Amino acid sequence: MKANWRIALCALATVVMVACKDKNPATNPAEGGQDQPTDTTQGGGGGGTYVSPIKINDQSIADWNALDQSKVSVAVMPDDPLYFALKKIMVYADSVCINYCLFIDPAELPSHLPVDAMHIYMDADNSDLTGGYWDQFDGPDQGNTDLMFEGPIWDDYGAQISYVPIASYWAGPLNGEGWLWDEQPTSNKIGGSQFIGDSIIEGRLLIELIPWKNWTDAFSIGFDIQQNWESAGLLPQANTPDGEQIGRSKKLLVTFDK
Repeated sequence: MKANWRIALCALATVVMVACKDKNPATNPAEGGQDQPTDTTQGGGGGGTYVSPIKINDQSIADWNALDQSKVSVAVMPDDPLYFALKKIMVYADSVCINYCLFIDPAELPSHLPVDAMHIYMDADNSDLTGGYWDQFDGPDQGNTDLMFEGPIWDDYGAQISYVPIASYWAGPLNGEGWLWDEQPTSNKIGGSQFIGDSIIEGRLLIELIPWKNWTDAFSIGFDIQQNWESAGLLPQANTPDGEQIGRSKKLLVTFDK
């Protein structure tokens, strides 16, 4: 699959109305060699500071326990998966940020193969009347993909880095298949993440910087970790009995907590 993030130039940051800021910024956010995100995005027009309920620079996922669990969407690896590296995903979205927590199995990512990118696929309007690309997820009547995010989570030397993806629109026909994307100018403040050890990635996307305006009360989302430009971890994912093609699943439905 095309490595869009390797060739794209990030545009200047889009002006947003709120600041996305953690309650307790780490005193040493770059600890562990990570390129940690800057959690405050400058903006104007509305004033005020938004404090995220999810911190992505504290080396902990304890704040997920304080959320209303009915607003947290979860998918886990099935009993008979085709891809093994991604064990569980949790997603929580409010009016400002889309937060995610990924549980991975490093043993399923052989060190001799490069980890090229993580893709996030999003049915942003929760509708099958827009988008396409149901190569890995159920469709078209189960919801198409409108947006694809692509970026590295490890650098070329294997060091953990913050996930700051490039966003692309679906560029193919309605309900279509294939790798057909229209890359968008994307602020380098759109996202950020932290590794917690080797097996947890916690991150977020800032909604104001996502190139999409037709949000509804919900969206659906899927995650794909690629190694050697092949899927190594994919969720949601359905059971795939031996000898069969991938069992496609719906993307994970997330309702905004507004």
